[in-house]
Amino acid sequence: MTERETRAIGVAKVIHSAHMEGGDVTPAFLSDAKDYIEETIDIRELLNRTRLRYGLEAV
Repeated sequence: MTERETRAIGVAKVIHSAHMEGGDVTPAFLSDAKDYIEETIDIRELLNRTRLRYGLEAV
């Protein structure tokens, strides 16, 4: 399995988990997740973009 496939599966699991909890993901998250899957950013950057979007401190 390639790194991109592994990342895509991980993102799909996150989205599925959000849906199972009654939530959803935003278009902005999907755009960032695409960058992550395409290996443009790493997991830390994905987390920081998401945290900053909601006014939380980056890690």
